[in-house]
Amino acid sequence: MMTDRRQVLRLECLGKLDDIRCTLRELDSYLAGCPIPADWVEDLNLVLAEVMTNIARHGYPNEPGRIALQLIRTENSLECHIIDQGISFDPSLLGRIAPDPLDLQEGGYGWFIIRNLTRQISYERADGHNVLCFSIPVQTVN
Repeated sequence: MMTDRRQVLRLECLGKLDDIRCTLRELDSYLAGCPIPADWVEDLNLVLAEVMTNIARHGYPNEPGRIALQLIRTENSLECHIIDQGISFDPSLLGRIAPDPLDLQEGGYGWFIIRNLTRQISYERADGHNVLCFSIPVQTVN
């Protein structure tokens, strides 16, 4: 059981694929010391890789910008806040249904995966920043 009810990890990287990979490895190292089942950590990694890669590709199409990640670990969830200054977007129109696998498309699954693995997802554009928040419910391992 956690003695501190909320533990916060803050990471920041450039919106470049190599930097994103390094940040996700740093997050893995942090979570390796937490009593969280591996499948929850895998879900979080998949979601963050999708979100941060989308920011790098679509939010900063011309040159890499900063991506800030805040992970708040509580007894029951991993709450994520991802902040960038890239191009704004409207996620409410994305990922409601899965793409048809018979179309053999390579992309388009990201937001469907994100929506299915997260809870309480929200997005806002505030003061020139994109702020995406979501949580992943967890059960701690004793």
